[in-house]
Amino acid sequence: MKWVLRLVQTGAAGEARSTDVMEIVRPDDLGDIADLGLTLAEGKVLQARVQREVVAGQAGCHAIRRPVCRSCGCACQLKDYRDHRIATLFGQVTMRLPRFRCTGYGAGEAGTGWPSNCRSTPELDRLQAHLSALMTYRAAAGVLAQMFPVDAGAGHETLRAHTLKLGEQLQNRAVTLPTTAAAAIAVSLDSTFIRSCEDGERHLEVKVGNVETEIGGRQVFAALAKTGTDIVELVRRNLAAVSRTHETELTGFTDGCSSLRSILAAAGITKPHLDSGFYKNRRYQ
Repeated sequence: MKWVLRLVQTGAAGEARSTDVMEIVRPDDLGDIADLGLTLAEGKVLQARVQREVVAGQAGCHAIRRPVCRSCGCACQLKDYRDHRIATLFGQVTMRLPRFRCTGYGAGEAGTGWPSNCRSTPELDRLQAHLSALMTYRAAAGVLAQMFPVDAGAGHETLRAHTLKLGEQLQNRAVTLPTTAAAAIAVSLDSTFIRSCEDGERHLEVKVGNVETEIGGRQVFAALAKTGTDIVELVRRNLAAVSRTHETELTGFTDGCSSLRSILAAAGITKPHLDSGFYKNRRYQ
């Protein structure tokens, strides 16, 4: 039994263009349950081919358009083409995207609103970050390779880089402060080590913290050591998120480690230091 999957592209004027995407051959009977429907390998091939055809159609339509110059408002002219390789959830695609230039002002226009140095789609980045939050980077990369036709950026180091990048973007978002100022905030900070049982694997140091108000507001944060994250700024940002003011009473909790105390001190929780492992600052100056 044979099927031919055909993809039909229909334009705004009603014109149509068809492309044979894939031929599927399956047994006529169901004697073996393994022959039921599509296999995972066939599904991945189908997804990748459909993705390439859809992207090619989008790139072709985009090349016809002429963006407007932001300086003079006139339509730009075609300058040249550049190849762009983008990793998507359904495979890596290569497009010839045009670049434009205004003949009057000489200003260049890309014709797209993509982020600079874009190499993957947001959907793929979000899925990589989501899986990396649920399991190790190596296991997440294995799940992606098993289930989807991702053929670029599927290594565990790439997943780690994308996850940390998205986390940094979330940290840098503008914080909407609560309408009611917090009278008192408790800040706890600790550090732990994640040690691998296998030879050659990395050991990671993680700093984790909790910011909580007396009325139930709470922020939880964490950061890997030696990744460039400013842990002091991270503490300050979470204090601001629960509406810290100059009048807020700050209480810090640690296990007595001097490095953790210095982090909280740099964030504004300075004295007095108590032997019980926590210290309190009655008024932020």
